[in-house]
Amino acid sequence: MLPNYSIASEVQLIKDHFSVEIPENHQGTYNAQPTHLLPIVTSADPDVLSYYHWGIHPSFAKSKGVSQKLLFAPVEDILSKISQKKSLRHQRCIIPADSFYCWKDVGKKEQVPYRFYLQNNSLFSIAGIWDAFETEEGEQVNTFMMLTTKANTDVSDVSARMPAILNDDLLVEWLNEANTSESILEYVVPFNNEPLMSYTVNPKLADANFDSADLWKKVPPANQFGNLTLFS
Repeated sequence: MLPNYSIASEVQLIKDHFSVEIPENHQGTYNAQPTHLLPIVTSADPDVLSYYHWGIHPSFAKSKGVSQKLLFAPVEDILSKISQKKSLRHQRCIIPADSFYCWKDVGKKEQVPYRFYLQNNSLFSIAGIWDAFETEEGEQVNTFMMLTTKANTDVSDVSARMPAILNDDLLVEWLNEANTSESILEYVVPFNNEPLMSYTVNPKLADANFDSADLWKKVPPANQFGNLTLFS
């Protein structure tokens, strides 16, 4: 299962934390999934919450699954990818979040979902890069990728990797279009600013159409099929 995240905080909290204007039609989500139209803050427009598709426009993903290569950019590899390297220099973004989810392998074919969050469900920023292109029909399509790092000690028992969480004091520079240096990547390290807490959640997380506060409820460990497991 692919890791994903939530951004379900109240609008005013998001507005205050990221110092952005938020459209009236903003809708939060407990289950941000690939292809979904999701809120980000871009280097091109850092004062406004914008809405981009995660990885790929859904119309392009109907016939097959979405490759992780379109969703995640490992920081160790980004400078070796021409398109990602260009976006790192000129098209960075932050992905507002209040938690992220990872699936732990507990058997050859079993996985259990965990939710990771900061104390008080505080908001945080995941480093990302964005892109835009025009289809043959003339439609503008905006997409983003999530940067990932090796897991820190809070996450490593569940997953080998985690979202690249940026310290709040680095956000202005990350979104600074004038900074086109590849050394900006030095900011992207495994998060260790404060502890990440976790617990097991409802395996309905795997259903892209299941978007409910129930995903934040702590439940006994269950695999992706909904069966309780002794492993956690």
